[in-house]
Amino acid sequence: MNLQGTLLTIFEIALVAFVIWAVFHEDKFIAFEERIAANIRRRRFKVIRGNNVSKSYYPEKHHA
Repeated sequence: MNLQGTLLTIFEIALVAFVIWAVFHEDKFIAFEERIAANIRRRRFKVIRGNNVSKSYYPEKHHA
């Protein structure tokens, strides 16, 4: 068995183990999915970050 086959087998075993865990711990899995979705939404729709306001937003004052 070559390296690619070995890695694929390990990945498949991990995937099956995760599916079995998710069946028995559905509430934890759903909470994890909701946290991931909230993070993605928060990053996607973030418009203003902290005090990073564009300089064109506030006109500069010219001192004469």
